[in-house]
Amino acid sequence: MVARHEHYTTRVEVVPPENRETEDGPIRGVVRITTELPKQLLEVFKKPEATVAMNGFAALGSLFSDGTSVYIGSRLTIYEAEDAWRTLHLPLLMFTTIMGAEAILGAVRRTFNNEVYADEPTKWTDDDFQQVKSRLSSFCLCTTGGRGLTAEFGLSEGAVTAAAGHNTALWRLKTDQPHPELGGGLLCVLEMPHLAEKNRLHEICEQLNNMEMTAADLPPHFGAWTEGKLGSNPAYVSFFPNAFHELRGTSPMAVNAAFWAANRAQWANRVLASLGVRA
Repeated sequence: MVARHEHYTTRVEVVPPENRETEDGPIRGVVRITTELPKQLLEVFKKPEATVAMNGFAALGSLFSDGTSVYIGSRLTIYEAEDAWRTLHLPLLMFTTIMGAEAILGAVRRTFNNEVYADEPTKWTDDDFQQVKSRLSSFCLCTTGGRGLTAEFGLSEGAVTAAAGHNTALWRLKTDQPHPELGGGLLCVLEMPHLAEKNRLHEICEQLNNMEMTAADLPPHFGAWTEGKLGSNPAYVSFFPNAFHELRGTSPMAVNAAFWAANRAQWANRVLASLGVRA
């Protein structure tokens, strides 16, 4: 399917998985959403450091390059056992097709032009975070408060918290940071503890975003890898606007995001180790 916007075109395609059989069961198909950037923007985003910086504004997709052009992309791997097409997958894909590219391009435009940010209160509440905590507490340290939630995902056997010197990825849900273009919603940030030299970090983030677009056994990709708060670590950022608050497959949206983040942390830990970047 092709969606033509005023300044760009978005393509939605269903592709076969690289491997249909997985530990999570057979994969039904992989949906990829890609938007090629307008030619006048290509030079701005061709360098890895530029795409990494702009991916800090990501909501539902990442800037990535295939070596010749630059795109904004999202991916959804759908498993045979899932029954969430009407309640989660279809609305998620539709909204991303309509607003995925504009979310990041609009945020960049507003920032550079010093325009007023979209201002709208979030629909996520403490009850949502308590639901997430109740689901995560069985396997990780999880706390709520301050209009958000913080969890640590262990990356090695027996790891519980970084405070005890353990190898963990830090995950946060925040509602006090509206998106520049989309307004109120739910900000999700996964901070990996792996450190790399600045120049290499940009290349690593670009590589991770490219890998996220492959037709593989991976959690849904509706966000982007960018520079983390440590300054030299990779972090995955996504933002779900208020329209997503009522979306649910077998679980509320915030719970879905939590399990996607937990699985992504394990995958990224393996990939980073294979690249020689360890926590």
